[in-house]
Amino acid sequence: MNTILLYAMLIAGCALGAFASYFFKGASGALNGLNVTILLRQKTFWLGGLLYLVAAVNNIFLLRYFDYSILLPMSSITYIWTMVIASRLLGEQITKRKIFGVCAIIAGAVLISQG
Repeated sequence: MNTILLYAMLIAGCALGAFASYFFKGASGALNGLNVTILLRQKTFWLGGLLYLVAAVNNIFLLRYFDYSILLPMSSITYIWTMVIASRLLGEQITKRKIFGVCAIIAGAVLISQG
Protein backbone atom coordinates (compact mmCIF):
# COMPACT_ATOMS: atom_id res chain seq x y z
CA MET A 1 0.00 0.00 0.00
CA ASN A 2 1.14 3.57 -0.66
CA THR A 3 3.30 4.84 2.22
CA ILE A 4 1.99 8.40 1.93
CA LEU A 5 -1.58 7.14 2.20
CA LEU A 6 -0.71 5.09 5.29
CA TYR A 7 0.84 8.11 7.01
CA ALA A 8 -2.17 10.22 6.03
CA MET A 9 -4.43 7.58 7.59
CA LEU A 10 -2.31 7.68 10.74
CA ILE A 11 -2.57 11.47 11.00
CA ALA A 12 -6.32 11.38 10.28
CA GLY A 13 -6.84 8.68 12.90
CA CYS A 14 -4.99 10.78 15.45
CA ALA A 15 -7.21 13.75 14.60
CA LEU A 16 -10.31 11.59 15.07
CA GLY A 17 -9.06 10.55 18.51
CA ALA A 18 -8.47 14.18 19.49
CA PHE A 19 -11.93 15.22 18.29
CA ALA A 20 -13.41 12.29 20.22
CA SER A 21 -11.88 13.68 23.40
CA TYR A 22 -13.26 17.12 22.55
CA PHE A 23 -16.79 15.72 22.24
CA PHE A 24 -16.41 13.76 25.49
CA LYS A 25 -15.41 17.02 27.20
CA GLY A 26 -18.57 18.60 25.82
CA ALA A 27 -20.69 15.74 27.15
CA SER A 28 -19.04 15.97 30.56
CA GLY A 29 -20.46 19.47 31.01
CA ALA A 30 -23.92 17.95 31.45
CA LEU A 31 -22.80 15.68 34.27
CA ASN A 32 -24.25 16.28 37.68
CA GLY A 33 -22.15 14.27 40.08
CA LEU A 34 -21.87 10.68 38.92
CA ASN A 35 -25.27 10.49 37.21
CA VAL A 36 -24.38 8.34 34.20
CA THR A 37 -27.90 8.38 32.75
CA ILE A 38 -27.52 12.10 31.97
CA LEU A 39 -24.25 11.38 30.20
CA LEU A 40 -25.83 8.63 28.11
CA ARG A 41 -28.44 11.08 26.82
CA GLN A 42 -25.81 13.43 25.40
CA LYS A 43 -25.32 13.30 21.63
CA THR A 44 -21.76 14.52 22.08
CA PHE A 45 -21.00 11.49 24.25
CA TRP A 46 -22.11 9.11 21.48
CA LEU A 47 -20.33 11.11 18.80
CA GLY A 48 -17.12 10.97 20.83
CA GLY A 49 -17.53 7.21 21.25
CA LEU A 50 -18.11 6.74 17.53
CA LEU A 51 -15.00 8.77 16.68
CA TYR A 52 -12.90 6.74 19.14
CA LEU A 53 -14.22 3.54 17.56
CA VAL A 54 -13.34 4.71 14.04
CA ALA A 55 -9.87 5.80 15.24
CA ALA A 56 -9.33 2.40 16.90
CA VAL A 57 -10.39 0.47 13.79
CA ASN A 58 -8.07 2.69 11.75
CA ASN A 59 -5.18 1.82 14.09
CA ILE A 60 -5.98 -1.88 13.86
CA PHE A 61 -5.86 -1.61 10.07
CA LEU A 62 -2.56 0.30 10.20
CA LEU A 63 -1.01 -2.40 12.38
CA ARG A 64 -1.01 -4.54 9.27
CA TYR A 65 1.50 -2.17 7.65
CA PHE A 66 3.44 -0.63 10.55
CA ASP A 67 5.44 -2.27 13.30
CA TYR A 68 3.75 -1.85 16.66
CA SER A 69 6.92 -0.26 18.01
CA ILE A 70 6.55 2.44 15.36
CA LEU A 71 2.77 2.88 15.22
CA LEU A 72 2.16 3.39 18.92
CA PRO A 73 4.75 6.17 19.39
CA MET A 74 3.60 7.81 16.14
CA SER A 75 0.11 7.95 17.63
CA SER A 76 1.43 10.66 19.93
CA ILE A 77 0.51 13.03 17.11
CA THR A 78 -2.91 12.97 18.79
CA TYR A 79 -1.51 15.36 21.43
CA ILE A 80 -0.70 17.90 18.73
CA TRP A 81 -4.26 17.76 17.44
CA THR A 82 -5.54 18.04 21.00
CA MET A 83 -3.58 21.26 21.57
CA VAL A 84 -4.86 22.78 18.33
CA ILE A 85 -8.47 21.83 19.11
CA ALA A 86 -8.19 23.14 22.67
CA SER A 87 -6.85 26.43 21.38
CA ARG A 88 -9.26 26.92 18.49
CA LEU A 89 -12.47 25.51 19.93
CA LEU A 90 -12.07 25.93 23.68
CA GLY A 91 -10.03 29.14 23.76
CA GLU A 92 -7.16 27.61 25.71
CA GLN A 93 -3.85 29.45 25.68
CA ILE A 94 -0.91 28.07 23.70
CA THR A 95 2.20 28.73 25.75
CA LYS A 96 5.90 28.44 24.86
CA ARG A 97 6.04 25.34 27.01
CA LYS A 98 3.24 23.70 25.02
CA ILE A 99 4.93 24.62 21.74
CA PHE A 100 8.18 23.09 23.00
CA GLY A 101 6.28 19.94 23.93
CA VAL A 102 4.73 19.72 20.47
CA CYS A 103 8.15 20.18 18.86
CA ALA A 104 9.51 17.38 21.05
CA ILE A 105 6.62 15.12 19.99
CA ILE A 106 7.23 15.87 16.32
CA ALA A 107 10.97 15.24 16.69
CA GLY A 108 10.32 11.94 18.46
CA ALA A 109 7.79 10.82 15.86
CA VAL A 110 10.21 11.65 13.04
CA LEU A 111 13.08 9.80 14.73
CA ILE A 112 10.95 6.73 15.36
CA SER A 113 9.52 6.70 11.84
CA GLN A 114 13.04 6.67 10.44
CA GLY A 115 13.30 3.30 12.07
